[in-house]
Amino acid sequence: MKTVLGFDSWTGGAHNFARLVPAFRQFGLELRLLHIGSWGGDVASPKEETIGELPVRDVSWYGGRSMVEILDLESPTAVLFLSNDVFAHRAFNRYCALRGIPTIHLYHGLVEIQSTVGDRMYKVDPITQFFYVLKRMPKALTRVWPLYAQALYQTHASFQDWKRFTSDIVNLTVGKYIPVAAPDSQTNACAVYAEADVGHAMKKYGYSRADVHVVGNPDLCKFKLTDQLLGIANSTARTPNDEIVYIDTGLIYAGMVFAGPADFLAHLTDLAKILAVHGLKLATKLHPDHYRTNVPVEVNKRGIRVINDGDFVNSLLKCRAAMVEPSTAALIPSLLGLPVLMVAFGKLQNQKYGKILMDYPRGALLTDATAVMLNIVHIEKETKPEVDAWIKKNSGPLPADEMPTRVAEIVWRVSRHWFTTGIGQARNGNDPSSS
Repeated sequence: MKTVLGFDSWTGGAHNFARLVPAFRQFGLELRLLHIGSWGGDVASPKEETIGELPVRDVSWYGGRSMVEILDLESPTAVLFLSNDVFAHRAFNRYCALRGIPTIHLYHGLVEIQSTVGDRMYKVDPITQFFYVLKRMPKALTRVWPLYAQALYQTHASFQDWKRFTSDIVNLTVGKYIPVAAPDSQTNACAVYAEADVGHAMKKYGYSRADVHVVGNPDLCKFKLTDQLLGIANSTARTPNDEIVYIDTGLIYAGMVFAGPADFLAHLTDLAKILAVHGLKLATKLHPDHYRTNVPVEVNKRGIRVINDGDFVNSLLKCRAAMVEPSTAALIPSLLGLPVLMVAFGKLQNQKYGKILMDYPRGALLTDATAVMLNIVHIEKETKPEVDAWIKKNSGPLPADEMPTRVAEIVWRVSRHWFTTGIGQARNGNDPSSS
């Protein structure tokens, strides 16, 4: 078995790697995850563990070795990232290039759900943003920024690279969206869920079309959204219940929009009262980050039903409509063909949405919560035949459960091409393909 090393900042995204393990083994690839959680993002995680079938190691397991030394020890045939904008990931990507190791960027969601036009995806709450940055500053000052500076030095970075380093520090600190990534964010290949994100990958990271691969959306499997359910709610014959399902994005944990949990809870409580006037009940699918806090308990206390992953699609199939913030999970009610209302009122006033949702034929931008029934009734008036074409474009390749195999094949082909063409050179004069 050849080793493929996943690299991430913590174990929060480990499920995105774990789902790939069986498919990778079919291609003779052993996937394991290296993370830097002990540096501040996931300090309680053990030095070594197994998540599902995925072997996971914190950087502390390596006993103080540098990133280059870890790469030499692991000798991976390829390295897989879920994101490549943050400094630690960019540093590791630089070291991979230094060692002739091919890298792949696997998107872990649909980016074009969000608006990528302008300098901010979300309105920043200054106070929350301040504490968000303050909490992460010790890690940045003592670990991440020195790591990246060392990577720049050891890889003979240009003056422009150092200049970009300083400008990115400023932009990331104030929560500004960076539309064009730094050159060292680019990997040797990129994989996206659906065709809608191909353009984003090319524009932001500078990939050619041939380097961007469409692999399918694993959220369809996660939420048990089968091929047969696609578009099923696009019918005037539905007999839904009186529930509105609100799909949340966990904005408070990124210092965005809401001043904190109390502010978010007030937002939901006020909405539930407005819906009650129209004879509607509010239920919510909360972002996973909330489950590290008592927010789900507080939501339940307010008489708002909290929906778990296993009941998500079933709840959507029965509900009157969905209200969404911009997140990958917001795609699920659209793929079912439901009426979808994009939240742009209250604290989310003037919130922008990406092309995917704005183009959805049964969607509407809800700027006034009291107009909820007017919008729903308007959408429900007729079946939209163009919904099927929209679903085909945005569901990604089907069946969705073959996504891990598609990713494994890309990694296998990229690593094989990289070494057989002589681009990747072995350490110590050995043949890299034998590692």
